[in-house]
Amino acid sequence: MGHVLPFDSVVSRPIPVRGYGSATATFDSVSDPETNFTLFSAKGESVSGNGILLRVRPNEDVGMAIEEVCRKHGIESAHIYGIGSINEPVFEDGHRVACLATEIAIENGLLENTADGLRASVDAAVVDTEGVIYHGRLARGDNPVGVTFELVIIEKRGS
Repeated sequence: MGHVLPFDSVVSRPIPVRGYGSATATFDSVSDPETNFTLFSAKGESVSGNGILLRVRPNEDVGMAIEEVCRKHGIESAHIYGIGSINEPVFEDGHRVACLATEIAIENGLLENTADGLRASVDAAVVDTEGVIYHGRLARGDNPVGVTFELVIIEKRGS
């Protein structure tokens, strides 16, 4: 897992891919003075559509950032897709990955309006610096972004 470098990567066989796109918004690669890395940053905007591109900055909890931006945009139900890094990720079962330099891929992400308000459920695969892969649901409020987390949030309409 981790970032795929397009000019250094070779795919061994065809892979079916389905994705979402926007005519007016993208993730653009820009220099970030806070982290001193070149990072993807959401650019552009749209007045129509059912999606949000979101970059979560260092030390923000990824789940709570999702909930906040969805609340701001009136989204109550959504699918969540994304990759990024979290400092020592914690799963709902209490297991902590004791590694600051993790890479994370969301395997299943949902936003729902519950009796407690908007809640993001993020099931993720986490890889540490030793290459060990962990799977689980990220604990709400205990998963601060390391360098960056890029997300695509697609509103579920009519649900």
